[in-house]
Amino acid sequence: MSSTLKLENLFSDEKEIDPTALPDYTTLDFVSTGSHIYGEIMWPSANQPTPHPCVIMMHGFPGTARNDDISHALCRIGCLVIVPHNRGAWGSQGKYLITNCIEDAQNLAEYAHSQEFTQKYNVDPSQIFLLGHSMGANSALNAGRKLDWIGGIIMLTPYDPTRYLNRAKESYFRSLLEEGKILQSDGIDALYDDVVINQAEISHPKAFEQVKDKNLLVIGGTYDSVSPVNEMILPLWKQLEAHQTNAIQKRIEFPTEHGLLGRRISVIKEIANFIDSVCK
Repeated sequence: MSSTLKLENLFSDEKEIDPTALPDYTTLDFVSTGSHIYGEIMWPSANQPTPHPCVIMMHGFPGTARNDDISHALCRIGCLVIVPHNRGAWGSQGKYLITNCIEDAQNLAEYAHSQEFTQKYNVDPSQIFLLGHSMGANSALNAGRKLDWIGGIIMLTPYDPTRYLNRAKESYFRSLLEEGKILQSDGIDALYDDVVINQAEISHPKAFEQVKDKNLLVIGGTYDSVSPVNEMILPLWKQLEAHQTNAIQKRIEFPTEHGLLGRRISVIKEIANFIDSVCK
């Protein structure tokens, strides 16, 4: 299939605006396992080629870091973008848990893949991508690994919560969880125990068999103190490097901290080029 994306619009506005085909957005109100998940759905101009790729953007922990620069750039080039707030986060119903975030990502991807959604928003069901930053990358990976039809998984400074489940690092992981006071949860112990109980199912290296032939883009920060490349990226990536596949798999490292500030434009270009290459 030929690319439907207008990469020239990545950082440029359309020269002329057709008032009958405006890009716009609406409220996302999606029920995931009984809880309403809120957010937004953004769509490109109706003058863009169709059907559109769809990118679902999962936020990190606790959700204060925004990636609006990415969502708007992807919408400009022709992607429909879904930006949800996880269960228990920023107005969405339910209790925040790492496993609930994964479940929300999978449920939302399956909704975006449904005939109801693809027809309503003119989405290509073979071009649905899960994109996540930090803990959101954990959600993207662990939801995407279960979906045979997923177009690709994009992980920005991915955080594997199972990597620090040892006595030497436990205090650091718990201090990170303390930053989630704004979230609706049953407390730090509940968040921590959720990871301990489910570590075999959410460990990134253990996702290898299910993602080894999927399209993957992984972006890390050389100076990332939250998700060090050696701890959070290489354990899975070394397995992928040793495996031969026809899938598009790329790992990039920028000289940044966890938020990739200082290289945001480069990050957006890499994401857009990855999606474009998968859609061709």
